[in-house]
Amino acid sequence: MGTLEAGAGEILDASYAGAKPPGMDVENLVLYNIDTAAGGCFRLSARHGVRFEMAAGPRRDPSSGVSSACSYRYRLIRPSSDLSYWRPGRRLASCTRAALGRFPASRRLEQAWRAIHHAVAQVDVASPGAGEGMPFAVFLTLGYPRGRTATASPELVKALIDGTVAAFQAHGDRAGAGEIATRVAVGTGWPPGMITQMLTDDRRAVLGITGKLVHLRGAGVQWNPADHLCMAGQVLCAATAEDTWTLSGNIHAVEPRYAEPGTT
Repeated sequence: MGTLEAGAGEILDASYAGAKPPGMDVENLVLYNIDTAAGGCFRLSARHGVRFEMAAGPRRDPSSGVSSACSYRYRLIRPSSDLSYWRPGRRLASCTRAALGRFPASRRLEQAWRAIHHAVAQVDVASPGAGEGMPFAVFLTLGYPRGRTATASPELVKALIDGTVAAFQAHGDRAGAGEIATRVAVGTGWPPGMITQMLTDDRRAVLGITGKLVHLRGAGVQWNPADHLCMAGQVLCAATAEDTWTLSGNIHAVEPRYAEPGTT
């Protein structure tokens, strides 16, 4: 992995073929679980962006011919190229230049989630629940200010994907939302009432309402968005002429480009 170095106009393409553990996120399989130490092995290949996919369709056998239960592929591609295994369909949601402010390194999931909720005029969604339970793809562009740098590290990709998916879901357990909001407020400094309102607001929940979008865990919380249904994603890092960070992107329903073995 360390030998891949993205040039201008290239991003890392990471895909996984094989059985996916229930509830496992594809970005975890190919990125976060491979290198959680600040994404060191992806530093050169992911400096402009990352695409990840769950391989669908005919089994992908290694060139060695050795039988295996699963396989990983890492290569460099153009960000404008088509997805390898999925065909984007209906656009479920879009967001244009949601303001992330200074975007500090901690709590980036929560920052992305809040930015999308606050970007009222810049967000467009299909009807609530239109994408619930179906596979989807997320395409994001992180705009970073002049004089700064950004790399699509596994940690950053995970935070942006999770935060975006969570922003288009709603927390259905209203009775427990107050305590969750209180704990999120401790870590962010945001008003608990505002957090409760955003958690339970289902007007933009195009990916559905879940009983517990956020769980209590220890003294804190754990987010549980439906990104296990995110079959493909792309995060680009792009310099802007502005002084703040922004987040733009789309969520699309997807279908496999190829039929599963044994089907017609």
